[in-house]
Amino acid sequence: MSEILTLKNINQYFFQGKNKVEVLKNLNLSISKASKIAIIGSSGSGKSSLLNIASLLQSPISGDVFIMGKNAARLKDSEKSFLRKKNIGYIHQQNSLLMEFNAHENIYLTLLLNGFNTSYAKEKALELLKIVNLDNRALHKPSALSGGEQQRIAIVRAIYNSPEIIIADEPTGNLDKVNSYKVIDELIKISNINSTSLLLATHDMAIAKQMDKIYQLNDGLLLEYKE
Repeated sequence: MSEILTLKNINQYFFQGKNKVEVLKNLNLSISKASKIAIIGSSGSGKSSLLNIASLLQSPISGDVFIMGKNAARLKDSEKSFLRKKNIGYIHQQNSLLMEFNAHENIYLTLLLNGFNTSYAKEKALELLKIVNLDNRALHKPSALSGGEQQRIAIVRAIYNSPEIIIADEPTGNLDKVNSYKVIDELIKISNINSTSLLLATHDMAIAKQMDKIYQLNDGLLLEYKE
C-alpha cells in the first residue's frame, strides 16, 4: 500500500517564560491509502499541533512531513500550499460556516474561491450536498440547520477536490451523540467510497474504535493504543 502521509522524527515545543514545553517528541506516523486512523489524548496533549503539522498548516521545529512522497520541508510556500489544496481536506471542530449564506452558497463560494467557474461550482455544490443527504436543505442558512447538519456541510467543503486524505480535528466535539455518529458515519462512507485516508482526533473512544487503528498521544509521545 502506498503511503499518503508520513511524519518522521517530528519535534514541536514552545516556551512559557523560560520553561520549555515539549508538545511532540520525535514523533513518527505513517498513513497508507484508504486507512482510517484515530488520535486520542487529553486536552492540551498536542493533538491539534499534530494535525496542523500533518496538514501543512504549521511547521515543526524539526522533522519531516511527506505528502504523497514529497517532503514538504523542501518546498516553497506556494508549492506547499498547492500540495495541501490538492491532497488534503481539513475539518475543524468549529465548522466556520458563513452564517449569512445558505448551505448551497457556503459550498459554492468555497469552490469559486478555489478557481472553479460559476456553472461548475453551482452544480458541484449540489452534488456534494447529495452525498451527505442534505440537498433538501440547500436553501437553509446555518442558523436553521442542526449542529450535525452544519458539520456535514463542513465535511463536503473539505472533500470538494477529492483529497487523498481527510484530516479532522475533533469533528464531533460540539455535537451530541446522535449527531456525532451521523457525522462519523458520513466520514467513513466517504472514505470507503473514494478510498480516502482519514486521520482524526477525538475524545470519544466509541468513535476511535470505528477506525482501523488508534494511537494515543501522551507527554509528547505517540504510541499505538492497546486495551
